[in-house]
Amino acid sequence: MIDLEGLVRGDAKAFERIYGRYRDRVYGFAYRMLNSQPLAEEVTHEAFLVLIEHPQRYDAERGSVLTFLCAIARNQMMHHFRHSGHEAEGLVDGGDIDLVVGENALEGDPLTNLLDDELASEINRVVDNLPVLLREAIVLREYHGLSYEEIANVAGVSVNTIKVRLHRARRALARALAPYMNIRNGGCCHELC
Repeated sequence: MIDLEGLVRGDAKAFERIYGRYRDRVYGFAYRMLNSQPLAEEVTHEAFLVLIEHPQRYDAERGSVLTFLCAIARNQMMHHFRHSGHEAEGLVDGGDIDLVVGENALEGDPLTNLLDDELASEINRVVDNLPVLLREAIVLREYHGLSYEEIANVAGVSVNTIKVRLHRARRALARALAPYMNIRNGGCCHELC
């Protein structure tokens, strides 16, 4: 159980527990979105600073503490994107794909391991190049395991909007990764055929 009452009272131990529990996940989200360690650290710091200075802003009925922290981090990132000239509303169309790599890889098979490593690297490259809003949805869903509702709370949009963004992101990933999937599946990827 998260001790927000302790945080409100200024209990340093309560903050340490909250920070220890959520810091890596907030940082991971920020890093995947920004591709910059210093910026990700700054965004993570800012999210926790808001929680310390304004713990009353957290509303358990709207989502988890992680959702609240990710929403603060998102606001900081969108501010960064706007001021650095990125177009946050750009969207890409494409087909569905799951971001699971190497589930069926044969252990010890050097060629399979090499192909898995290459596919993982290509997935990361493609995710990094998705438009900001699509990347945000994929990162929160596939890398951080947030529910559609939690992602919608973080992004401040409806669940249907998140579903559309995830669909478009997966289609873009499927198109970009189709050559890799065809090779791995003997010429035909079941999700794409």
